[in-house]
Amino acid sequence: MKKIYRPFWSYDVKQTEDWLAEMAAQGLIFTKLNRWTRCFHFQEQEPATRVYRIAYNKMSSSVLPKTLQAEGWQKAGTAGKWEFIFNEQPESAIKTSPIREGIIKHNRMITYIFYGTSFYVAGILMANISMLASSYRQDGGIDIVESPLWLLTFIFFAILLGIMVLGIYSIAKITGTNKELDGTTDGFWPVDEIDQQSEKELKKAGRWVTKVKFSWMYSPDKMEQWLESMEQRGLNLYRVNKIGTIFHFVKGEPRRIAYSIDYQRGPTESYFAIHREAGWHEEFTSFSNMEKWTIWSKTYGETEERPQLYSDQSSRLKHAKRIALTYTAMFSPLVAFYIYFIINIMISADTIQDRFLWNSSGMMLLAVLIFGTFIVRTWSYYGRLRKQAAAWSN
Repeated sequence: MKKIYRPFWSYDVKQTEDWLAEMAAQGLIFTKLNRWTRCFHFQEQEPATRVYRIAYNKMSSSVLPKTLQAEGWQKAGTAGKWEFIFNEQPESAIKTSPIREGIIKHNRMITYIFYGTSFYVAGILMANISMLASSYRQDGGIDIVESPLWLLTFIFFAILLGIMVLGIYSIAKITGTNKELDGTTDGFWPVDEIDQQSEKELKKAGRWVTKVKFSWMYSPDKMEQWLESMEQRGLNLYRVNKIGTIFHFVKGEPRRIAYSIDYQRGPTESYFAIHREAGWHEEFTSFSNMEKWTIWSKTYGETEERPQLYSDQSSRLKHAKRIALTYTAMFSPLVAFYIYFIINIMISADTIQDRFLWNSSGMMLLAVLIFGTFIVRTWSYYGRLRKQAAAWSN
C-alpha cells in the first residue's frame, strides 16, 4: 500500500485523472481517497492501461448508470460526494463519460468562499497598514518594544499573507479548470483568435478606435446605450479585451445593432446555445466564476423593433435585483469594516487637525466611496428598470 499526498488535486481534475492513469501504468492502482487528509491510496499490482474520470454527485449511488456500464466504466472508489471511475478501453474508443456539471458547481462554490475570505483579509491588512501610517504621522515615528508576543504578531500576519496567496492561487486555478470543463475556453483565458495583420492595417488606415470603460457592469443599461450609440455613429465594435475594460472599434458605416448585457451565475453551454440560436452573438464573456457577464449583440432592420434578450420584463427585473443583491452582499461588509476603522482613527486622534489627515484614513475613505458607489449604482439600475416596467404596464 502506498499513500501520496495531493492537497490541491480537485483544483484540476483533468490533471488528476491523467496522473492516476500514469500511476496505473507504473503498477500503482488507485484504491481510495481520504478527502480530509487529501491522501490517495494505491495498491501495487501489474501495470495496467486505464482511463480515469472524476465526478461530483450530490446523490451518489453505489451502482453506475447503465449507459456508463455499457461503455465499460467501472467504479474505482468514492470519497464523500466525489466519485472515481475507470475504463480499460483506449480513450479514443470511449464515447460516453460522466457529466462534469457537479464539479463545476462545487468549484464555483469554493471560489465564492475564497473571494469572500480574500476580501476580508485584504481589509484587515489595509486597516493595519493605515493605522501604522497614522501612528507614524502623529508621533513622528514608531517605537518598537521588545516582547515575546511579537512572535505571535508575525505568525498572525504570515497566516494572513498565506491566506491571500492561497486565495489568489485557488481562484485562478479553479477558474481555469472550470472553463476547460465546460468547454468555453482553451486554458485560463477565453479562446479569442484575432487577426493581428488586419488590426495593423486598420490602425495604419486610421480606422482603429480604442475606448476604456471601467466598472460598466454596475450600470449595464447605460453601457448598452453607449455601445448602441457608438454603432449609430459608425464606430463598429470589433472586439473587447479579455478582462472587459478595453473596447476596440473600427470606423465604418452606422449599424442598427442591439446590445444586451446579461449576468448569470455559472451559465451552462445550453445557455449560450439558446441565445445563439435566437440570433445573438457574444461579444464578451468574463472569465470569473463569481461574475459571469456576457455582452450580446444582434443586428436588426429599420422596420424591426429593437430585439430583447428576454421577452418579458419580469425576467430583466429579476436579473437586475440579483445583480444588486450580489454586489450589496459582496461590498457592504467591506464598507462597514472601513467605516469602523475610520471612526476609530478619528476618535483616537488628539486634535481636530489630526482627525482629517488624509494620510491616516484616506485609503479607507477612498475604499468606502468606491464600494459604496458600486452598491448605489446597482440599485439605481434596478430602480430604472422598475420605472420602465411600471410605465409599460400603464
